[in-house]
Amino acid sequence: MPKVLIETAFEDIRFACQRCGSCCHHRRPLDEFDDLIPMERLREFVARSNLIYLTERDISNISHRSRINPPDFIDTLRPYDGQVVKLEDSGRIVLLDFPVLRSKPDTSCVFYDDGNCRIHAVRPVACRLFPFRVDETETPKGDILLRIGFNPNCPGIGKGPMVDKGRLEKLVSKQFMERSSAIASEIERLKGKIAPGARVYRSFPGRRP
Repeated sequence: MPKVLIETAFEDIRFACQRCGSCCHHRRPLDEFDDLIPMERLREFVARSNLIYLTERDISNISHRSRINPPDFIDTLRPYDGQVVKLEDSGRIVLLDFPVLRSKPDTSCVFYDDGNCRIHAVRPVACRLFPFRVDETETPKGDILLRIGFNPNCPGIGKGPMVDKGRLEKLVSKQFMERSSAIASEIERLKGKIAPGARVYRSFPGRRP
């Protein structure tokens, strides 16, 4: 059983949100990736996009707060049914179709209006983390390394109080464990239906908003 290691890839740093709204606009590299993203290109996709991935808890909190049904504020590649693991091509393709916050035609989040977030009190973990990002890699021993970096272009970097690294690590751990638990339970449910040698892909959710 691999261990999950979390580390920050920076020394002490200051951050204070400048309310510029850049993190509330979702970048999608539409011309560079197909609907199904092979795992060997996942890091490249993550580096070129800034989609807001949602956990099951995020979706529940947002729906309760906004009184909007999940299919009306999230994007997935396939029709949303609450499951993230999809089997295609008779089980030869395992598709991880993680839900993300939906975007408006101008790329802004559906909950971003006039410079304000309508769900700020229950914003997703991914929003709470910004401008910090997680790069998931594997160590030589086969353990999972979650390395926390940051977006140097964010105007809030270098301003305000010192960043609490412990808080960041707790948020990253919480997000990872919730997602991993959901995948594990779904894989267990699909046991026997996944073909030997099946290929795993990540979806490009909301590819054509």
